[in-house]
Amino acid sequence: MTFPRRTRRVASALAIGAAAAVVLAACSNGGGSSTSSSKSSSDSSNLSLKIGSILPTTGTLAVLGPPEIAGVTAAVKDINAAKAGITLSYTQKDSGDTSTNIASQSAKALLSSGVSAIVGAASSSVSLSFVDQLVAAKVVQLSPANTSPAFSTYKDNGYYWRTAPSDVLQGRVLGQKVLKDGALNVSIIYQNDSYGQGLNDNVKKALTGGGAQVAADVVFDPKSTNFSAEVDKALAPKPDALIVISFDQINNIVQELDKNNFDFKKLYGVDGNYGVITSAFKNVDISGAQFTNPGVHATGAFASKLDTANSKKLSVYSYGPESYDGTTLIALAALEAKKTDGTSIRDHLKDVSEGGTKCKSFADCAKLVKQGKDIDYDGQSGPVTFDANGDPSQAYISIYKYGKGNATAWESQEFGDLTKG
Repeated sequence: MTFPRRTRRVASALAIGAAAAVVLAACSNGGGSSTSSSKSSSDSSNLSLKIGSILPTTGTLAVLGPPEIAGVTAAVKDINAAKAGITLSYTQKDSGDTSTNIASQSAKALLSSGVSAIVGAASSSVSLSFVDQLVAAKVVQLSPANTSPAFSTYKDNGYYWRTAPSDVLQGRVLGQKVLKDGALNVSIIYQNDSYGQGLNDNVKKALTGGGAQVAADVVFDPKSTNFSAEVDKALAPKPDALIVISFDQINNIVQELDKNNFDFKKLYGVDGNYGVITSAFKNVDISGAQFTNPGVHATGAFASKLDTANSKKLSVYSYGPESYDGTTLIALAALEAKKTDGTSIRDHLKDVSEGGTKCKSFADCAKLVKQGKDIDYDGQSGPVTFDANGDPSQAYISIYKYGKGNATAWESQEFGDLTKG
């Protein structure tokens, strides 16, 4: 496939001096975890690809780190086990959150080590803090969890991709779920960043389009720890549903709601705060609350694979499938290109996601690529087909419900097609 379909939206290529992506057989992890390759880069029969990840082990989205890191780790293991002509080495670095510059420092460290692609970050705002570094260095960034609509038009020269759908889709599904449950007088509490603003806009669009009234639209600083004023404003119009768009601030928000004798059957959350509250959280029982989460519900053998990669059972599997698929697609793009530099990977990512012979594992897809066939990888997260902006054009949104003791259960999933408006 030719490259211009992905990048002709940018008027001219960036001319910033790029750090040469020297592909090594083993990585110096600088404190992160690594999986070393088994052949040297001098072996012309085997491509050696060095990747990194910038995923949260600290900060307000730390709940998403374990499944995402497990997804990358599991994919690297499967890719290397396939012995299909490409071997990956992998280094994980912490992303922190927007209150620190951890992500930027992690990006600098990974770039200096010569990676060709980076998986991450989880937070849209965190990704925005280092994406320009990667674009300048001509290194691919593929996020398994960024959902801000801002990335659909970001000037990234084709180096930014994601396997999570834009919040245009999650907002639509969440709004429709609230309407389906019979709520017509809805309050929203949302965080003031690219993630919160984008999701809030799309939830409101779905609600008002379905005949509901947004009774209160209350914004908060992501650094806040006290939410009494915001909760008072949101509850003042006596809403029949309350949507909270946050990260781990949900811990403090639900305690404030509990002080107001709030009925948690009226509470709706999003991917950023789903799974933050667990059965270990004894302060408040939020039985009946429902949360949306982009992606499929990981079950069976794949869930076990993620548990193994994490070295223990995960509490949530959010974005594990998307991380696995993103890593697999990067490797397939390099294999098809027969090169492992960032630009070559960029030029082939869209092609391996669409149009050719369907295949569902790296090993099966790699066999077809080695035969010179065009492939269409459909992975653990669903039919991953990138559009011209590097967004998945189709995706699933799962809905989870809290039960007694803050145990969660998967309720259903909705399939959305962003090409159909």
